[in-house]
Amino acid sequence: MSATDHSPSGHEDDLGRALRDLVDDASLPGLDSHIDVVRGRTRRRRAAKKVALGATTLCVAGALGVAALTLPQGARPEPVAPAESPSPSATPSPTPAALPSFPTPLTAQALECQQPAPTPTGDQLPARLSIDAAGLTVQNLELVDTTVTTTFTDDARITVAGEKWPGAHVVVQDGVIVSSLLPLPETDGPLAPEPGSSITREMSVDSFATCDPAGLNDHSPSLEPGDYQVYALSRFQLDSWAPVGADGTVGPETAGGLYDGWLVSEPVPLTIVPAAGADTVALQDVLLADTSAVLASLRQAAEAGSTVALDLLVDPRQISVTDGPSGTRTLTIAPNASTGERQRTASDDGWTLVLRGGAPFSAPAPSGYAFSRFVGTYEVLVDDSGATPTVSLQVIDGGMASQAPATKDREVCDAYDDAMNGIDTAGGPLGTYTDDFVALSADTAPAADSPLYRELRARWSDSPSAWWAVVHSAELMRTTDHGGDSLALICEGS
Repeated sequence: MSATDHSPSGHEDDLGRALRDLVDDASLPGLDSHIDVVRGRTRRRRAAKKVALGATTLCVAGALGVAALTLPQGARPEPVAPAESPSPSATPSPTPAALPSFPTPLTAQALECQQPAPTPTGDQLPARLSIDAAGLTVQNLELVDTTVTTTFTDDARITVAGEKWPGAHVVVQDGVIVSSLLPLPETDGPLAPEPGSSITREMSVDSFATCDPAGLNDHSPSLEPGDYQVYALSRFQLDSWAPVGADGTVGPETAGGLYDGWLVSEPVPLTIVPAAGADTVALQDVLLADTSAVLASLRQAAEAGSTVALDLLVDPRQISVTDGPSGTRTLTIAPNASTGERQRTASDDGWTLVLRGGAPFSAPAPSGYAFSRFVGTYEVLVDDSGATPTVSLQVIDGGMASQAPATKDREVCDAYDDAMNGIDTAGGPLGTYTDDFVALSADTAPAADSPLYRELRARWSDSPSAWWAVVHSAELMRTTDHGGDSLALICEGS
C-alpha cells in the first residue's frame, strides 16, 4: 500500500507547497495571507462537494493561485457550472411514397381512325412524352422528321418494356383522328432507366392519311392541305415501381403488370401545304375496254405528287360502280378476256379505282343512253401491293365541280340525224367520226403508248359521248367479226 498521506491536512500542506512553488520567484508581499484565504475556501468547497482530489489537484490549485494573485481578499467567485452540450436534433429519414394511382390505360382501339383526339398523359405516369418541336410543316405526299423525348420521373425507380418500333403518332383535325400510325405490338426487352433520365428518338410524320372517310384503315392519298395537330405516342408497359425519397432512399419495389397503355404527348400544330411546283395533270377520257391510258395518267400524277383534274365518262353497263359510305365510290375494271390484235398490257388484267369525295354527274347522251361523268380535282395514290393495282382519288378542298362541263355531243348527233335523212354530211363531224374509229381499230398499240389515241382523244375532248362511241366502235372491230357503229347508241331517238 502507498505511504502517501491522503488526510485532509496532508492535502492542504501539499496545496500550500504547490502554490508557493508557483509564485516562489514572484516575491510578492502578503502571499502567505492569500494562501490562507485560498486554503480556507478550498476546505469549505471540499466539504460541500465531497469531490475527491486526484491528479487534477495541482491544476485546480494553480488556477486558484492565479485567482489569489488578482482578486481582493473579500472577493468570493461563484463556481461556474459547465455548459451543457445541446442535444443534437434527430433528422428523420423521409418516408418513400406509396404506389400512386395511375390513370386508366389508353388502348390501341381508342387511337384508331375517327376516334376522338387522345388526352395527353402529362405527369399522371412516371414518364412524360414530348415532341421536340413547336410546330411541323410538310408538303402533301411528303414527310417531315422530328424527335420526341421521354423523360422519366426522379421520384421513382421503374422497369418498363422497351419499345421496339418507336415513332407512333396520330394526326387530328377538328378533334377527330384522321390518320393513325401505330407500331406492331412488340417489345424489345426490359428497360430500367435512371430516375430523372430521358430518351430521345426520331419520329417521321407524313401527310398520307391512313383513314378513309368511312373511318377504316385503308390506302388513302395525302391529307388535304390545311391545319392539323399531331400527338406523339409511346407504348408504356410498367413492370415494376419503387419510390425514391428526396435523399435518394429507394423504397420497397412493387412488381407485376402495373400499367399497360400509351404515353401521349401534348399536341403540336401540323400544317400541310401543297407540293411546291406540282402541276395538275389533266385527264379527260372514257373508261371502257382499253384503260391503259387512264391508268398511266393517274400513275403519272401520283409519282409527281400532282393533283389530277379528272373528267371521266363511265358506262355503268361496262364498268361496275359501287357506292360506299361517306361518298366513296369504287369502280371495278374487270380483266379483258380478249384484246384482238392490240398488244396486251397490265391494265388488261384489271384494276380498281376508288373515288373519295365528289359526286358523279348523270350525263345522258342525246339518245338518253345513260353515262356517269366523274368531274373534279383529286389527289392520287397508287397501291401496287395487291394482285392488281388500286388507285385512290381524294377530292381536294374546293376541287368538287358544281356541274359537268358543257359538251358538243348534240352537234355530232345532229350530223348523224342529217345523214340518216339523206343530207350530205361529208367534211362534217360525222365523216371525221368514221375515219377516226376505223383508224383506231387498226392501231395495235395500247392506248397508253399510242400517239394516235392521244391525238384522237384531244380532237373529241368537247364531245365525250362521241369519243366513247369512237373507242367502243374500234373495240368492236378489233374483238368481233362484225364490228359495229356505236354512234347510233348515243344519237338515235334524240
